[in-house]
Amino acid sequence: MTFPIVEESKVLIATTKYIIKRGVIPYKFSVAQGKGINTRETQSALSELFKSVGFSPQFTTGGADIEAFFEKEWWKIECKGSGTGTSQTQRTNFDRALASVVTYFEEPSNSLGSDYADVRLFLGLALPASPEYLRELTRRVRIPLRKQLNLWVLLYDPSNGSIQAVEPTEDFKMIG
Repeated sequence: MTFPIVEESKVLIATTKYIIKRGVIPYKFSVAQGKGINTRETQSALSELFKSVGFSPQFTTGGADIEAFFEKEWWKIECKGSGTGTSQTQRTNFDRALASVVTYFEEPSNSLGSDYADVRLFLGLALPASPEYLRELTRRVRIPLRKQLNLWVLLYDPSNGSIQAVEPTEDFKMIG
């Protein structure tokens, strides 16, 4: 069976719903742009999602795809879709997503100010649970790295639009 094409916007919206359910409030989005990507449609869907809470998210053109905050958790999440490209193209997309999320690593008190010294940074890498991405995660994003960065892997299931969270201390063997 072939894994379906998954648009990044679907991963972003499902991830947004997941972190809201977790109690974390997204406040900034960097929606993908480019050929064949309907940025306005994604921004509109996100705005609709927030209407019920009377909140209007901020849209930017750079940085983490999702930034969110609640009490002591400051989240920076990178989202990536999956296409029909070769295995090498999928690996390149994976490498870019991983490199991006690693660049978000920082001390919250340095960016948010000294009042936030007890806030903890949570990094997120949100990807479709495709065989190519799962292989790269298992081979290259091991527990010691994820623990050091507090990197959560958020796997998108295209069959039902849900997110399965893999905490930094969890093994990927539980996926399947």
